[in-house]
Amino acid sequence: MPEPAGVPATGGEIELSILMPCLNEAETLALCIRKAQAYLARAGIVGEVLIADNGSTDGSLQIANALGARLIGVERRGYGAALLGGIAAARGRYVIMGDADDSYDFSALDAYVAALRAGGELVMGNRFLGGIDRGAMPPLHRYLGNPVLSYLGRRFFNSGVGDFHCGLRGFRRDAILSLGLRAPGMEFASEMVVKSVLHRLDVREVPTTLARDGRSRPPHLRTWRDGWRHLRFLLTYAPRYLFLYPGLALAVPGTLGVGVLSTGSVGIAGIELSATTMLFAAMAVLLGSQLIGFGVVARLYGVASNLWPSSASVERFRTRFSVERGCIFGGLLVALGLGGTGAALVQWGDAGFGAMEPVQLMRLAIPAMLATVLGLQTIFTSFLIGLIDGRQG
Repeated sequence: MPEPAGVPATGGEIELSILMPCLNEAETLALCIRKAQAYLARAGIVGEVLIADNGSTDGSLQIANALGARLIGVERRGYGAALLGGIAAARGRYVIMGDADDSYDFSALDAYVAALRAGGELVMGNRFLGGIDRGAMPPLHRYLGNPVLSYLGRRFFNSGVGDFHCGLRGFRRDAILSLGLRAPGMEFASEMVVKSVLHRLDVREVPTTLARDGRSRPPHLRTWRDGWRHLRFLLTYAPRYLFLYPGLALAVPGTLGVGVLSTGSVGIAGIELSATTMLFAAMAVLLGSQLIGFGVVARLYGVASNLWPSSASVERFRTRFSVERGCIFGGLLVALGLGGTGAALVQWGDAGFGAMEPVQLMRLAIPAMLATVLGLQTIFTSFLIGLIDGRQG
């Protein structure tokens, strides 16, 4: 077997592993390997070309072997699974990963290596800065999918990465291994960026180009399925945006509505808001409070499960909250609700337990019901938080 280009026959510490996930890439694999080997030789880098094969049946394995690339097999299927296997097997201090379809130029990695040597722990390519050849990216991906998902990633995680899904990226191997990445599919691309930002790695960005790939078959990427998986991942790791903020948007105006309408009807621009509106306001409060509870539980679960690191706000909450305090607060709400229910029963008794004016009754019954349900919900949520958070003993 030929000696991999860039690696001296005498051995030595490998600085760079150029990693390519592979599933039936016989049409373009040889060209990608040769470009990577030529780069290592030109740059004088001690490196290896590593192919993480995900079950190819088209001769890709034979091509990799013939060209002297190091080949490993990854049984678990999926883009992320192949890369996870490759990263674990890589021997280099740094890894630059890219697709084996000839859409990325493995002979032009100088900017990545320079950024890594300068201290970057994750170096992302940005295709929108470097240039996208005509036909290299479907219009739906170029003008909607990638910009929208990248914007959400920047917004949710306070990240400066402009192209969340660029497939050509470099990283310090030990730093990425420390993140505990696990996504087996295309959403692995988002997971790497999100966890790097959450763990405060040194994330940098360099312009890169995207060319039309050299394959005659369709790409493995499935637009709607994989787009949804990226979006689902981003939302899952951003409980503030998935739960907390929508919950507050429902609970705050809902509480205001119940409070105002419990004292009487309100007219706005000729429209009368009364007991029926208060019923829907109460529904908003219940739904909003449930979402807020989900947000707290999800955030604590993520920390307890090492999905993401803790934060100052989480630590403040854990310091101030206890199951007992939650139960006391919930119990007070239940007592308030039961008191309102008792007052409603007294009114009914005064009416001889017969028919009552419904609007007047709802102005008392709805807040009483709301306080009771919120109190019970607070108690049960407090116990759930105690189960998740090991500090609550």
